[in-house]
Amino acid sequence: MAEAAHDSPRQRGPLVGGIQDAPAGRENDLVAIELARFAVAEHNTKANALLEFERLVKVRLQVVAGCMHYFTIEVNEGGAKKLYEAKVWEKAWENFKQLQEFKPAA
Repeated sequence: MAEAAHDSPRQRGPLVGGIQDAPAGRENDLVAIELARFAVAEHNTKANALLEFERLVKVRLQVVAGCMHYFTIEVNEGGAKKLYEAKVWEKAWENFKQLQEFKPAA
């Protein structure tokens, strides 16, 4: 019991508010895919673009006032497959979602 008092926060689990990789398989989760499609549609509207959602490649999450979703998304852009990174803020209990960022993957 005395040893537990000396555990560092890293040994106890992830840092609250930190960006974490989502559990394996989350890129196939229908809710995550819906949010990724939302990100592409919002980007298309704001940038007058014609990107087509292909698949969700990677999901990371951050608990904030709601949940910040960090997506790596494969899109079809004029016949070429490209990767983009999107950040979507969601507060499900308020039926709120907002695209925060959408940019080509580095």
